[in-house]
Amino acid sequence: MSTLAHGTGPSEVLSEHLPHHSFPWRALVPIAVAAAIALFPAPDGLPQHAWYYFAIFAGVIVALMVEPLPGAAVGVIGVTLATVLCTFVLFGPDQLAKPGFKAPAEALKWALSGFANGTVWLIFAAFMFALGYEKAGLGRRIALLLVKLLGRRTLTLGYAVAIADLILAPFTPSNTARSGGTIFPVIRNLPALYDSKPNEPSSRRIGGYLMWTALAATCVTSSMFLTSMAPNLLAVELAKKIAKVDISWTQWFMAFAPVGILLLLAVPLLVYLIYPPEVKQGDEVPKWAAVELDKMGGLTSREIWLSALVLLALGLWIFGGTWVDATTAALIVVSLMLMLGVLSWDDMLANKQAWNTLVWFATLVALADGLGRTGFVAWFAKALGGQLGGIAPFSAMIVLVLVFFFTHYMFASITAHVTAMLPVILATGAAIPGMPLMQLSMLLVVTLGIMGILTPYATGPSPVYYGSGYIAGRDFWRLGAIFGVIYIAAVLLIGVPWTSMVQ
Repeated sequence: MSTLAHGTGPSEVLSEHLPHHSFPWRALVPIAVAAAIALFPAPDGLPQHAWYYFAIFAGVIVALMVEPLPGAAVGVIGVTLATVLCTFVLFGPDQLAKPGFKAPAEALKWALSGFANGTVWLIFAAFMFALGYEKAGLGRRIALLLVKLLGRRTLTLGYAVAIADLILAPFTPSNTARSGGTIFPVIRNLPALYDSKPNEPSSRRIGGYLMWTALAATCVTSSMFLTSMAPNLLAVELAKKIAKVDISWTQWFMAFAPVGILLLLAVPLLVYLIYPPEVKQGDEVPKWAAVELDKMGGLTSREIWLSALVLLALGLWIFGGTWVDATTAALIVVSLMLMLGVLSWDDMLANKQAWNTLVWFATLVALADGLGRTGFVAWFAKALGGQLGGIAPFSAMIVLVLVFFFTHYMFASITAHVTAMLPVILATGAAIPGMPLMQLSMLLVVTLGIMGILTPYATGPSPVYYGSGYIAGRDFWRLGAIFGVIYIAAVLLIGVPWTSMVQ
């Protein structure tokens, strides 16, 4: 991972602005929440074991939010606890009474089921793509080239930042790696050229504009492609399991393209108008980028090989679905990266983020599946659907999308939001007669990236840009609300009629 300002990496920047794990209350809060829920009797119509499982699940989600431990550790603990208590939380009396039914063995199969999920391994393989960009230096070269070409004016520099993110987005499943680890290390060098310094009034000269544009753009690109953010892949898997809806890479892109392209074209200009820079133009930026490109020299063999492999992966994902599964295609490309020296096995072993994500998503897939397995999702959907029973399917769909989007204020992780909310919202929609499930599913999943604009903790890159010192806290919250409303309004005004035609 490229280094960030003042010699720190993304993890250090994140740790400065996210809660520390050492506070005892962070461990007590999820336990207290789980215990409090479990002590209440199960609601009418819900089996007691499903209520106990929901208590564990709620505790896991709260733990993901307050972070007493890393997310993967929380997932492992949650799955293990449910496995140990399987006769109380996973299986009802009817299952336990079946002849030959071995609850511990069945519970273990459930606990490990996430590691057999193809989507989980696609996420892991995609992280290797991001590592290839970093090791080869291709991501930095693309960003510098765009800055050199478009950096003479502040507005066109904003477009250069957005375009750089767009080019990297289809192949980089971590917006933290893409924006925090590739884009930010380049643009952090730019404000100083105009004497724009962090945590000072001069931060508004150009630094604030660049940082917010970068964050706003990466939120849009994170919604534009299935493979541009890891939770997108998890969301597709959940939609397949719960709503019985298959969303391909191409379908995802087509569903969001009119909204995403318009927003990406508008973002640099919107930021320019709403949060204007004091410096409008200058020659320093393209000169600096040209010097940095000269230092990099010509394209290396690793960059050339990586470019070819990235195009191969994209081609297989878009056109190869009939002959090869998306996960298999990704693993083919990762194997070629190893064979051609783009990555080494030691590089892969050292990528803690990838292995951490593998464990995290595997456990979250199992935990989310448990809500359906125990019958909680079906019960909640029936209850919530009853509240929407008198509403027309179209109106109910709009309400569900808005609820799903704005509840992200309560989450510090898009993954946690997907795991907790998407199964419930989808099941609720499925219980409403006449609900177009394909359209609802597409509208819900394409909001995942853009909801990252709402708060300083909403998505991985947010704390990085917040920690840059170029955007004051009050400005961050204000801009988040403004752009959040703009983004979801675009989805409803453009995306709803569009998806009704292309679904």
